[in-house]
Amino acid sequence: MKYNTSNIESIGKEYYPMNIITETRSSFRHVVPITGDIGEIYEYGEFVKILACASEGDEVYIQLSSSGGDFNTCDYLCRRMDECEAKITVEIGLTCASVASAIALHAHAWVIHSSSTMTIESCSHSTGYGKESDVRARTHFVERVNKEWIERTYRGFLSEHELNDVLNNGKDLNFYSDDLHERMPRHKKYRQECSDREVEEIIKYWKNQGTA
Repeated sequence: MKYNTSNIESIGKEYYPMNIITETRSSFRHVVPITGDIGEIYEYGEFVKILACASEGDEVYIQLSSSGGDFNTCDYLCRRMDECEAKITVEIGLTCASVASAIALHAHAWVIHSSSTMTIESCSHSTGYGKESDVRARTHFVERVNKEWIERTYRGFLSEHELNDVLNNGKDLNFYSDDLHERMPRHKKYRQECSDREVEEIIKYWKNQGTA
């Protein structure tokens, strides 16, 4: 029997096939620029489709340079990012402020340049018009939504003192390249710990269901 020399291993004077199996796998790298003000949800349909269709071996590379924008759109995009199976990398630009910073923090990895910055602040809103009771109710609603969203988004990146400054003192927090290099690994570790706890809770729940 003869074997092709590209697929054999020589041992002494005899030849044995190495049984090498070669598989072809394809992966994609999607580069998505998010620049300027973050607009309405419908403007990001193509981006949302990429997040939904990208597989585990793919990468979604976001070039982020934005001073913020629509709160609803940002929250929607962050949830779609959490559902994405692919690795998400965010390149943080010179300006990454307000709700845009949340998009950066929902990534798995970051590219931080010497010019990269991040600004974290509480949301801005108008009390609107109407009866005094309506304005008061609307204000209470926005305050609660803002508080819970900021705590959920920035805990692990900000200290408890910094969270209090943003929520209760109206302070804007500015971070520079060296700050981001220091804090991003800590934030990534915190998110992983949260994810692990969620998995443990799910497993515990189903075990309890089985013994009930």
